[in-house]
Amino acid sequence: MTWYTIGTLSFPATWVSIIAAFLITGAFLYIRKMKDTANWYGNVVFIFIMTWKFSVVLFQFNMIVSNPLSILYFNGGMKGYWLGVAAAIVYTYFYMKHNEVKIGQFIQAWLLFIVIYEIVSAYVSHEARTWLLIRLIIGILVIILSFLKEKQWIWQLQIMILFIGVLAVLYSLTNQLLSLPLTTFVIIAISLSLLLKIRRLDID
Repeated sequence: MTWYTIGTLSFPATWVSIIAAFLITGAFLYIRKMKDTANWYGNVVFIFIMTWKFSVVLFQFNMIVSNPLSILYFNGGMKGYWLGVAAAIVYTYFYMKHNEVKIGQFIQAWLLFIVIYEIVSAYVSHEARTWLLIRLIIGILVIILSFLKEKQWIWQLQIMILFIGVLAVLYSLTNQLLSLPLTTFVIIAISLSLLLKIRRLDID
């Protein structure tokens, strides 16, 4: 894993990829004036980060009690990460249940997030130019398809599933099929699919 250092702070390259994906996707929603989707997205990001960060209290309670300031330097680790993902999914369910939302925009936002993450990750991790170019081309095609079908949520869903399937092939070629990013993509894709089904049943 590639690491970067700023002053006394060291952090993995994946952080750069995640932050870039968060910010660019948020800017996209703001520029496109997708108010409801931007509101949901901002809350999801906040809930995920806060849950991941402060879940250290839950998983390392004795350490926090003995040294409260350690909460500033530690997070919930892998357990906290998945707890944050779960919290974001639960929030999305209630948001969709109590608000009139454009479902296709939710999927489109997640698609853009994955595309940005994959491209930036390939770059900051110093992957071979071939892999970077492949991710860039695939990402551009996915975004173009998403824009062409942005008013048809069923198409957005199919594009998302196809895209993650292609990524699974790419990850498998580098022996990373069970990696954290791909596992996250699959779980959230399944969750969104189930939430869409529930939403349709509620509407019907």
